Amino acid sequence: MPNYLTLIAHHSQLTKYAQLFMKSKTTLCALVLSMVSLLFAQTVNSQVIHEYMDLQIHPTMHIAHHNFDPGLTYFDEKDPPKLTYKHLLKNVNYANFWENNKGCRIFVVGFTTKESIRKRQKARAVILEQIKYVEDFVQQHPDKFAIARSPQEVRNLVTQTQKTIILYSIEGGKSLVGSKEDALFWADKGIAFITLIHLLDSELGGSAIRPGIIYKIINLKGVFRSKKKRGLTDLGSKAIQWLANAGIMIDISHMHDSTRADALDLMIEKGIPPISTHDAFKPIQNMERSISEADVIRIYQAGGFMSLPLSGISLKPHKPDTRYQALLNDQSEYCDGSVDTYRFTYEALQAFLAKNVGVIFKDGSKTIDNLTENEKVDLAIGFQSDFNGWVNHSRPRYGKKGCYKTAPDTVYEPIELKGLAHPGMLESQWKWMAKEAVDLDPILRASEKFLRVWEYVVEHKGEF
Repeated sequence: MPNYLTLIAHHSQLTKYAQLFMKSKTTLCALVLSMVSLLFAQTVNSQVIHEYMDLQIHPTMHIAHHNFDPGLTYFDEKDPPKLTYKHLLKNVNYANFWENNKGCRIFVVGFTTKESIRKRQKARAVILEQIKYVEDFVQQHPDKFAIARSPQEVRNLVTQTQKTIILYSIEGGKSLVGSKEDALFWADKGIAFITLIHLLDSELGGSAIRPGIIYKIINLKGVFRSKKKRGLTDLGSKAIQWLANAGIMIDISHMHDSTRADALDLMIEKGIPPISTHDAFKPIQNMERSISEADVIRIYQAGGFMSLPLSGISLKPHKPDTRYQALLNDQSEYCDGSVDTYRFTYEALQAFLAKNVGVIFKDGSKTIDNLTENEKVDLAIGFQSDFNGWVNHSRPRYGKKGCYKTAPDTVYEPIELKGLAHPGMLESQWKWMAKEAVDLDPILRASEKFLRVWEYVVEHKGEF
């Protein structure tokens, strides 16, 4: 018969072993879960984003300019609004067009103020009201929309949800960026980038003036100032560094040539990657609102990238170089001001970048054919719709407002028949371009490039 005390001792020892095992098992489970979480985070973080992304759109224009109707409202699907490509002062940013939009997954909202506002607190209040408007809208529709205030939030939303993603930007730094504290304030609000200069010469620098009397009237101050006096100001230089050191990207769109040259010099010197969200390509649109070939090279060499205005009206050729005029003359079908015009400039910029791969990468052995997919991200070309940004958009290719008559028994894309009337037409634009064998990958890569630039600026904030 076994000794009773021995059995108790054995039982006590077994209990300790069992407890140690359970403790080890719990620790092991925790370790496994931790590793899984880490791997998941690394997977999400390394996930290359390949989405259509609108680099700036204005659904809150009605707050800064009361002549517009409110954006991000729903219309009755049974009674849709009658919209055309001519919508200069008309709201087209209906929530119906944003929701589950196959032509754009990520929208960067551009908040603006009236440039006549001089008081910093008043200008700030206008932007904050627009931020609240967007946040209230998303809170009402959390199953369909989400706001991302960091690059990682964008990656998480793209990989883990089907929601339409909204980012924040500000178009025009006038009366908004006057100190380091201002920059930190906007970074805290989740602003991804600020277009430093907008429609007027300001305390920050000179604004580009498009051809046409209306644009001269808008910026009379700029018209009568000499080129030497239209460069980046001391405050503008400081603002660029304040923003970068706060983790906010700087958009050089709208800058006068002198201001842009100064800004690029400074940003290259400080290691700040520049982005241009909606300037044109100077060899085709030869005006102040366009970027020269030399500056395109500088932007990409500095780790930045370009984005083109989406509107065929905005990209109409203006005194183009003879090379590009000859290419225009050789087009078998070209309807000026339509999606053809956007396509022409986009493919011209794409070809220019491809031709200068060795220069951009500073490696003569590199060509467009031997670049890796990861390297091709650095040659991305974005798009910016500017809907509700005081502009009309691409006209139709066919019909009364187009250049050609429709043919019987022919199927046309809506973009060809109606033009770019609203954000809901974006999918049709990309479909038409794909049918025309246009390479859309640089446009899709722009979302990843945007995030990489943003990540770089955030990771190096305080070092510029």
